[in-house]
Amino acid sequence: MDTAMTDVGGFPTPPASSVAASQHPSPLPQPRRRPLRPGGPKESDLISYLDRALNDVQKSVENRMKKGQSEQRHPDVRGYTSFLEPATELDSLIDVVWVSGSPNLQIPYLLNIARMLTEYIPLFPASPRATFRIVDKLDSAFSNLLLGYDTETNAPLPGFENGRTMSTTDKVRLKGIVDRTRVIVAKKIGGNIQDDEEDGDNGATEERVSEYESTTEDEGDYVKFEGFEDNTDDEEDENVEREWEERHVGSIYERTIAELGDVLGGPPIGIITED
Repeated sequence: MDTAMTDVGGFPTPPASSVAASQHPSPLPQPRRRPLRPGGPKESDLISYLDRALNDVQKSVENRMKKGQSEQRHPDVRGYTSFLEPATELDSLIDVVWVSGSPNLQIPYLLNIARMLTEYIPLFPASPRATFRIVDKLDSAFSNLLLGYDTETNAPLPGFENGRTMSTTDKVRLKGIVDRTRVIVAKKIGGNIQDDEEDGDNGATEERVSEYESTTEDEGDYVKFEGFEDNTDDEEDENVEREWEERHVGSIYERTIAELGDVLGGPPIGIITED
């Protein structure tokens, strides 16, 4: 499925290469200078595109492949096989929403995408990198929207020049999504080293030779090869990977949490654990 939009509402979706090449360190692309006119044809076209694309993602999730068999609720749509696929689709849609520069579209659509992630993450094998990547992008978007300006440039966001802020209702909804996401990610990824993004390479990587041996006809001793006596690299790599995941699990929505703690007047949001 291809959700790439070449020209919707009169503005193109920035390709990944142009975003990476820019001097803007944020994971988000540069938005329009002015919001789309509410109710105008460009906004209507964008809404139609986003609704259709999100519906396609939902159908592909419902048709997801499980143990080689697809549930096929929608025969005309290919089912996903890993979380990387819906994450990639939703990541591109986040860019489209952000480029619109329209808070009345950014807030509801980004909240909806964040909610969808809480439903999708448990349905697929753990995919730490894809999960952390898309949540980091949403974290950047929500923290900027809560502040009303770009935290990298300190410039007001389009539509926020006159002091506009997220409504209390949206903030409460966002807090609930943040809470759920942190719990879900901690349960799904915590202690899990395998990343399904790397499955295609694991066959060759995991075929490690722990001992080379050769038996002669007269003797039962082994020929040992220098350099293979003590191979601890694999353990060290796994420990590094586990530490990397633990750090990222703990930093889920950390920027958004900081802003929500202030605006809602509550204590910092932590990861809820069950005894």
